Amino acid sequence: MPEIVDMTFKRRKPERFAVLWDTGEEMLMTPETALKYQFSPGKNFEEETYLAIVREDQTLLAKDQLLTYLGIRPHSRQELFLKVLKKGYSKEAIEDAITALERVGLIDDEAFTRAFIQNELRLRPCGKRLLAEKLRQKGVMATLFEDILREAYDDNPPRDLILEQLQKQQRRHQHLDPEKKREKIIRFLLSRGFEWEQVREVIGTDTLPDED
Repeated sequence: MPEIVDMTFKRRKPERFAVLWDTGEEMLMTPETALKYQFSPGKNFEEETYLAIVREDQTLLAKDQLLTYLGIRPHSRQELFLKVLKKGYSKEAIEDAITALERVGLIDDEAFTRAFIQNELRLRPCGKRLLAEKLRQKGVMATLFEDILREAYDDNPPRDLILEQLQKQQRRHQHLDPEKKREKIIRFLLSRGFEWEQVREVIGTDTLPDED
């Protein structure tokens, strides 16, 4: 039966107990677990209980790590899973922790997707194709974001977004001759994920529209 040999309280943020087991393994464990199971040197546990305690504590630790990331910026479920996995937590503990936070609404891929799209269109306007790719990179499933993306571009027509970017780029490249300026702006708009037909509709085939 696994037995606690020694334990030391670590005053840090977050606070932890360094628990040394008779197997020679030392684990950083939460005060919640230590209190719940009344940890003390010399206390032992049945193997099944020990494994359940370790998983429960790993879930608490993973949850703390998830909350740390969420405190920095919103994340998708998949982003969080991969980040915490790199910290060395088990997949089972991470899934348990994510599920617990989903239950209370702290992890919500639909809410994340809506906020991400709104933020991108406000700060970094781009075409639907590029924004869809960004969402895939965040680990959001197409089945979740497609309808939300369509609604967003109904409210923010590509033509309006292109005109906004066109005006900014005209000011930026006002020193260039018209043909070079036109080429640069077209390349920029295409790089932002706008479709060629959308760009051509706004810019035309010959000259750029006058800047207001």
